[in-house]
Amino acid sequence: MSHSSHSHDTPPPEEFREHDDFNIREVHGAIMREKSEPRDAFAPIPLWVIAVFMALLIWGASYLVYYSGGFKSTVFNRYQPAWGAEALASAPKGPVDPMVLGKRVFTANCAACHQPTGLGVPGAFPPLAGSEWVVSGDWHGDNHLVRVVLHGLQGPIDVEGKPFNGVMPPWQQLKDAEIAAVLTYIRNEWGNSAPPVSAEQVAKIRAETAGHPQPFTEADLKAIPAEKFEAAPAAAPEGTTPPAASPAPATPAETAPKA
Repeated sequence: MSHSSHSHDTPPPEEFREHDDFNIREVHGAIMREKSEPRDAFAPIPLWVIAVFMALLIWGASYLVYYSGGFKSTVFNRYQPAWGAEALASAPKGPVDPMVLGKRVFTANCAACHQPTGLGVPGAFPPLAGSEWVVSGDWHGDNHLVRVVLHGLQGPIDVEGKPFNGVMPPWQQLKDAEIAAVLTYIRNEWGNSAPPVSAEQVAKIRAETAGHPQPFTEADLKAIPAEKFEAAPAAAPEGTTPPAASPAPATPAETAPKA
């Protein structure tokens, strides 16, 4: 008992005496006063945020209306050489230049991998400029190139002495004329020079390979005899007639006087 009472009368150690006047409530209250007051429900959106949102909405709608071309089909028609009433009236009539159409198809579908320069990405996507796959050099044929575009290509290949190992997707969704145009374009761009590819040649190979289930490999293509496409004769301009064939020279028997 005496020990208990003595313990309560014993003053605290010296190191705790300096904190006798410390009031935790006052300190906590000062800290809480520095914080913002709690709120119920949701705070309203600032007016400047609403103003910025409305400005962006109006700008986007104006941009869409101004550049949509009235949502006319000709605006999104890759065969269309130009847009607008005056441009359409002055546009040349007849088939679209395959180099123009081919560039549009290439830009929309191929440039992301092979690059607009045709140089590809080293180690990832092979180049088209100077490629034996494009201009049918070495064992490659024009028919191989069409098969690659139609059904894709997978596995290791060698392009200009450099190895590549990836997958090219098939492009069967493109029309025969579009495939012919893009192949004609890459075979005559970036210093390449090779005969054009026609839609009829693409349609023929499409029919021959209709049952091919997966992308080709280099071994698959090497097993197919290479074919070289010949350039088709240039068509005569509209409104002109082809020159008449020169008569064959007369033989001596035909020019000799008759008895």
